[in-house]
Amino acid sequence: MENKKIIISIGGNIKSEEGTHPVKVAMKAISYFKDYLINVTNQSSWYETEPIPKSDQPNFFNCIVLANTNLNELDVLKSLHEIEHKLGRKRRMVNEARIIDLDLIDYSNKILINKEIVIPHPRAHQRRFVMEPLAELDNTWVHPILKININKILKNLHNQNIKIFNEKEILV
Repeated sequence: MENKKIIISIGGNIKSEEGTHPVKVAMKAISYFKDYLINVTNQSSWYETEPIPKSDQPNFFNCIVLANTNLNELDVLKSLHEIEHKLGRKRRMVNEARIIDLDLIDYSNKILINKEIVIPHPRAHQRRFVMEPLAELDNTWVHPILKININKILKNLHNQNIKIFNEKEILV
């Protein structure tokens, strides 16, 4: 299989059981990608965002990575879930606080909708915390289904507070 360009969203909003900050947990996840044949080519800045939908959960910390892989889309998704599990993620409820969240946003502009996987990610275009870091890396990206450029998508995303987070604050 030829190399495919993929987009992965990374986030989290609670510390690990050991007390590790969500950004450090996410950095560990990124370091595991190569073990799963996912080769990171670029990473966005870190962003701090409010939970969506709004709740009393702590803020999320998010970034986007661009990567290449020879894996098929389902194997990428399985790999991301394995990494989440390895880092302590337990899936109980939708929209719950989480140590780590790894989402496959795009797989070489492919459109795939079935019971196992949906590509592109069905809500990515509704989330500034995905679109803004992605635009930082690739402002020419076009949503495969909507056929809309990322800059136009961003113009339509309102009321989602987001700010760049300096990871040096937690790396001391």
